Amino acid sequence: MLPLLCAAAILFFVAVPARPGSGMSQIRGLVNKIRPGTFPELEAEKGAKPEAAPDERTQDRALTENERQILLSLMERKRQLDERETSLNQREEQLRALRDNIQHQIAELRKIQQEIEAGMDAKKALDADNLKKVVSLYDGMDPKKSAQKFQTLDPKVAVQILMAMNQRKAAQLLEEIPPQKAKEITEAIVRKAPPPTN
Repeated sequence: MLPLLCAAAILFFVAVPARPGSGMSQIRGLVNKIRPGTFPELEAEKGAKPEAAPDERTQDRALTENERQILLSLMERKRQLDERETSLNQREEQLRALRDNIQHQIAELRKIQQEIEAGMDAKKALDADNLKKVVSLYDGMDPKKSAQKFQTLDPKVAVQILMAMNQRKAAQLLEEIPPQKAKEITEAIVRKAPPPTN
């Protein structure tokens, strides 16, 4: 191989016209490019490491093959870990979206609950106001006339009205109601009233 290189160098020297700066060092550089490590001193000058001997290169190849197997194994493990990380990130995003959705629904339900409570409070206030008006009407009526109207009322409403009325007026009203109806209303009032304390 070396004679071939020398022949190539001579042909090059003869075929290429002489240029300024061309010389033996340039030929050596060209030979080193064709067959690295032929002139190690040039490599040392450039700061490059001379090529290893054939035996060392065989050992490097064997080590490289083992390293390659390890590298492939590590790359496969990295790929699996990347896939797992991607899957975990996707699940985390899904959970985050689910949590945000649940929090949004909870906020909506709280808002609806507040609206319902406000509506119930308003209805209670309206009912209480309406009850006061009705009680005032029955308080102002003649007991006989109010007794006739009172009998047509729903028992629960009748009890509420009677409990809110002036006691004297309520007693007069009960006297005008048929005994059975008066008994039912009185029993309902007792059930509704808190038990007496001793």
